[in-house]
Amino acid sequence: MIRPRDIANAQLVAYNARDLGAFMALFDDDAWLEDLHTGQRRATGKTAILEIYRARFGDNPNLHCIVHATMDLGDYAIDHETVTGLADGSELNCIAIYEVRDGLICSVRFSRKA
Repeated sequence: MIRPRDIANAQLVAYNARDLGAFMALFDDDAWLEDLHTGQRRATGKTAILEIYRARFGDNPNLHCIVHATMDLGDYAIDHETVTGLADGSELNCIAIYEVRDGLICSVRFSRKA
């Protein structure tokens, strides 16, 4: 049985390698991304998610995500992450909540430090 943590870890490896194909293979066709602070969906559907990460990987050749802590509960893998290597020199500190069903990510909710 594939656990949500296994999928979250595989997603991290693909993200850090900027391997768009391997990264997107972990998402369900109807997956969505949401900003927890605003409740707004940043992307709905695999095609929209692909466009976000194609730009992110392309614009940030030194992109890297470090996971500081994890928690798992049922269908959820929760990570405290810091993303570095952004082209503008900034870092993103966030909590990412990955909802995984049938071995695929069906949603990711982000809470970023303001």
